[in-house]
Amino acid sequence: MEIDNIVQDLQGQGYAKFNLKNFTDFTIAEDELKILKANFADMPLDTYSEGNRLRNYIQVAWQNNEVTYGKFEPYQQTKRYNPVTGGVVRDYQNIGAEILKTALFNKIVKTDIDIVKNIEDMPPVEELMIGVHLFRYNAGKEPAYSSPAWLHKDDEDVVFMHLVDVSEDLVGGESIIAKHPKRIDRVLRMKKTFDTLVVNHRCFHAVTPMSVPEEYDDNAFLHRDIILVTFQKRETGEGIE
Repeated sequence: MEIDNIVQDLQGQGYAKFNLKNFTDFTIAEDELKILKANFADMPLDTYSEGNRLRNYIQVAWQNNEVTYGKFEPYQQTKRYNPVTGGVVRDYQNIGAEILKTALFNKIVKTDIDIVKNIEDMPPVEELMIGVHLFRYNAGKEPAYSSPAWLHKDDEDVVFMHLVDVSEDLVGGESIIAKHPKRIDRVLRMKKTFDTLVVNHRCFHAVTPMSVPEEYDDNAFLHRDIILVTFQKRETGEGIE
């Protein structure tokens, strides 16, 4: 069973790589995929940190086996995990309703929920903070990069990175996995639509900075489009209002 293999890898080595298409019930309507891909170019620039990334965001509530989207609580990370923007309450433009209502987007979120349900050391999904980020790394001669820019762990306990689209000639964009920040264990590349990397606190991770090839024009841009779905344990007493 695909979920069992993912959870086993995640619990054993801190990461798992798979493609959502491996799930027999994961179907893709081409018109919905077209809507999803078209959205990335229209997102606003993330002005909270450097890196030339466009970004949308929404939060998820999971109750009675149903998904509800909205902004339920302030979004921020701690300086312990994110020294760049930790401690800053950030508010991003919502993911559009046209995307949220598609079966494709909901299937991505629910597949991630099904995986997290099977992780023994995670609380019930109903008790977790769940966020969904859409990222476009908008790379030109000036690189696009993540924040933090190198090996790190996230505040969130489980993080899914789903590739939606990537320019063929893009330089960089490899995922780095490390058990210790002084030793690189794996370098992975997501190439196909819905290639997915999921990580937890058992490993450090990073994505290498991205740019256009040297021979490209100064005004040219290439991209890497990602859906990031995060699951975070709550502190005692926290809850969705």
